[in-house]
Amino acid sequence: MPSDDARLEQALHDAAPDVETFGVVAQVTHRRTRRRRNRRIAAGALSAVVLLIVGTLAALATRDDGPSTHVAAPGARLEARVISGSDSVEDGAGTHRAPTVVALDRDAHLLRSPVLVGATAISVASYDPGADGAALSHVVRIEGSHVRDIVDFKARIVSIAEGEGARWALTQNLGATGSKVPDAFLKRISATGDPISTQLPVNADPVGPITAVGGAVWIPVRDGVLQYDANGTFIRKVTLAVASHRWIAQVGKLAYVTDGNHLRSLDVSGSTNDTIDYGPEILGLAAASFDGRVLLAAEGGGLEHARVARALSRGGPVEVTASLPDGFMPDGLSSSTTRVWATGAVDGAPAIALLSERGVVATVVLENASDGAALAWTSAHVVRAVSDGELFEITVP
Repeated sequence: MPSDDARLEQALHDAAPDVETFGVVAQVTHRRTRRRRNRRIAAGALSAVVLLIVGTLAALATRDDGPSTHVAAPGARLEARVISGSDSVEDGAGTHRAPTVVALDRDAHLLRSPVLVGATAISVASYDPGADGAALSHVVRIEGSHVRDIVDFKARIVSIAEGEGARWALTQNLGATGSKVPDAFLKRISATGDPISTQLPVNADPVGPITAVGGAVWIPVRDGVLQYDANGTFIRKVTLAVASHRWIAQVGKLAYVTDGNHLRSLDVSGSTNDTIDYGPEILGLAAASFDGRVLLAAEGGGLEHARVARALSRGGPVEVTASLPDGFMPDGLSSSTTRVWATGAVDGAPAIALLSERGVVATVVLENASDGAALAWTSAHVVRAVSDGELFEITVP
């Protein structure tokens, strides 16, 4: 008779279900293939999300909802648009030109604004690699492609001036140290020797470019003007109503400062206080050989359709000499000894418009410029620009 173990083994065998073995390998392969496909789909979806995020950030970085500096797309080539006369600068108008790199004869570090057009050379701010104001800064004087000299500083360069027997720089620390605003310093740059530094009064807040004219050095601040002599010694403060921007230039025999919709004289002795009323708000002031121009806001305020008028020390009716092109958003006036130009932006890109007695001569728009880019009209048919740390030249017909 079969044993109990044999009968149990037979019973378990009979009760076991029939398992089909056909196609097992194929099914395993199919499952592995499906898992690999799912992993590829997931990886592709993740890449798409990353690209979407990058694209969104790039779009936000290049938005121009306000007058902020235009940020160029990575790898975009620097390009200039030249528009003749007072024609509109909108919708890509003008002739496209590739700026030419100026090959300097020595390392000038990383060039950026501001740029000053002096009597015989241009002076440009530059920095060692690193954050502005944290790394070493410099004022580089350039004549053609020759670097005449480099003066070293240790703070952010706010503006540069030339006059009253020296060159001048206004610098400001990166952060406030025990005061409401960062400390600022006036630097006198002589022909030889190290620059002489004078700290501005505590909480002095510069709101415009330094100017050396009319027998003194003038620094526009939020609540007035600081006066220094030709040696860089503090003389006095002229108190004015609080303003976010001021400009100073010599018109006739005296220096004048913008104050809302007025020009006010700045005599070195403090004995005069001539005031000229212009009606609209004054957005800029500059002079070439004492022949001054004021930039006036459009009727009703605003930057669009701003006008340029003659600055007359004796006052009188407003004489408009130019209307800025449609699409040009000005932020001030600048000058050399022979010409005056408006600075501003077109669709967020830096722009410059040369002015004459009869209106706008030409406008140059610098497309795909880096942060800290600047333009200056250095001769009748040449604009020089700094962008991406380099110096460029643009020929204008």
